[in-house]
Amino acid sequence: MTKRMLFVVVAFLGALCCSQSSYGQAIGSFSGTVTDKTGSAIVGAAVTVTNQATGVTRETKTDETGHYIVNYLPVGIYTVHVEFKGFQSAESKDLKLQVDESRELDFSMNPASVSSTVEVVADVVAVIGTLDIVLGEVDR
Repeated sequence: MTKRMLFVVVAFLGALCCSQSSYGQAIGSFSGTVTDKTGSAIVGAAVTVTNQATGVTRETKTDETGHYIVNYLPVGIYTVHVEFKGFQSAESKDLKLQVDESRELDFSMNPASVSSTVEVVADVVAVIGTLDIVLGEVDR
């Protein structure tokens, strides 16, 4: 019985030492707040985090306070892109993420420029026939 117990303990310790959870994870995260120029939170803004080396992207949306978080990102260099309808998109490039780094990155978005075009279309009204009648009556 003691040999069996010793085997179980050794097997358990071996599994514990060899498991990935016992090693340090090479991950980090980005988080922050997205606001407009007045400081009001932008709810539902799309946040895309792209690893520049691999092209792998992760997406999320801001919550009711304008806050976002993207966890469990491998170490690397990233681009964070934010967009929301009615605002100009915002982007931050070449962001180096280190091991166990929680990087805070806030965005303040500008309203999108509005351009409008007014087109006036009119029909030509025939007034010549009326003038002939008026002039004809004057000659009489």
